[in-house]
Amino acid sequence: MNNTATYCPEDDKLRLYVGRVPREDYERLRAQGWQPLHKQRETGGGDFAAGWTPEREDTALEYAGGIIEDEDKGPAERAADRAERFAGYRDKREGEAMERADTYAAGPRLLGYQSAALAERKARQLDRVADRAVNAWDKAEYWQTRTAGVIGHALHVAAPGVRMGRIKKIEAEIRKIEKDSTDATIKSQLIWDIWNSIAGNSKLIVLRACGYALQNAEIKPAGEGERYTVDQCRLGMALMMVNNVHAEYGSERYKTQKTTLAQLANGTLTPEAAAKEWLSNHPERPADWNGEGRWINHLRLRLAYENQMLEAQGGRLASVEMEPGGWIGKHQVQKVNKSPATGRVVSVQVWGTTRGYTKESGYKQEETRPCLITLETERLPPNAYRAPTPEEKAEFDAARKAEKKAKAERTPKGAPLINPTDEDAERLQAVLNNASKAVSDARQVKAYGKIYTEYKPSTVFPMTQAQYSDYSKGTYGHGETRGVCRGGRA
Repeated sequence: MNNTATYCPEDDKLRLYVGRVPREDYERLRAQGWQPLHKQRETGGGDFAAGWTPEREDTALEYAGGIIEDEDKGPAERAADRAERFAGYRDKREGEAMERADTYAAGPRLLGYQSAALAERKARQLDRVADRAVNAWDKAEYWQTRTAGVIGHALHVAAPGVRMGRIKKIEAEIRKIEKDSTDATIKSQLIWDIWNSIAGNSKLIVLRACGYALQNAEIKPAGEGERYTVDQCRLGMALMMVNNVHAEYGSERYKTQKTTLAQLANGTLTPEAAAKEWLSNHPERPADWNGEGRWINHLRLRLAYENQMLEAQGGRLASVEMEPGGWIGKHQVQKVNKSPATGRVVSVQVWGTTRGYTKESGYKQEETRPCLITLETERLPPNAYRAPTPEEKAEFDAARKAEKKAKAERTPKGAPLINPTDEDAERLQAVLNNASKAVSDARQVKAYGKIYTEYKPSTVFPMTQAQYSDYSKGTYGHGETRGVCRGGRA
């Protein structure tokens, strides 16, 4: 009845105040990740502590009667208590060292003894006392270092820049959970839709892997144009779905999977029957992920807490809107870079200098030249940025326009785009087809000694400028611009 549990958002830890527990409970807590903290009972710590997880939260609720309270002491206060305790250890070890040093100083001299054995025994005893005194001094210095380290760590984790780092980490974890959960939901829904289509309850969904599954099952295409029939496509989908089940080699699930695949391939099991059996265990289509859950809700609460604490400490430059032409210290901002995930300013580019060997000198002489350098801004204080005045903004814009115009004048103009007639396009396509056919035939002859597949020539595809822009957009666009030389060489 006296058990209590607390949670501290500053270090994201649960603490259990349960005192001594039975051995089986102790082993259970240790297996779950709880760390015993027996020496911290008098200083505000807990009997057990662990980082927050849903399982550990359930355990804390079980021991504390369903209530988790706020932790009275934060990491800073707990660090102060530890520092005070370490100082006591240091004073104690220092006293022991002084006591042993006095014992050593007051020890009898080797001279004056009539027995050599007794004198040697006393000398060894004094040596042991001296070693213990030195060791105690070492321990005192150790606890003094530990005290400084505890205080320094507490100040470090509470710094605004470090807190900003925790915020970025929490945001990344939230984005990962959202993406993984969405991807898993889409995959589960696709699997259900495929089985539902195989069962004949909806339009058949045929994927590219269906042909691969049919080829592995040694099922030849039949029908007009050597295309697979609907029944063959349904069989290929069933083979692919069963084969994609991950099962440990030699397990019962693996044996069942191999048996099902053999039955599908030899026709003793129909794809519709296999699909209906699977749907009997999964009658409902997986619902869309709703963005809820204990993990992500906990991370959102932590993010709100860290943001509130950061605002109380004065905030960071990441929350300040910046624009080209502003100032960071004595550097004028040339470009502002924002994160596509958070929309915050993460860095800016300013003019700086670089030093290195120049190409003009054959890389024999060094020279300092101006260049754009990147400054990380998220962890800077908000007063590090100064917005430009109207005069500074107008002067900056005018300078950039003049620089852009001068760069355009220096840049050589590219070759003009051609818009051929239909006859010219056919002639050009024929030249390109002949060149591609020669390359394809030479590659097959080199690899196989003969031409296995006949080259299929490409045809002219008329399109508008808007269609071409859409086709060629992006790195992996379907269209691209090529240079054409005399004779049709591209």
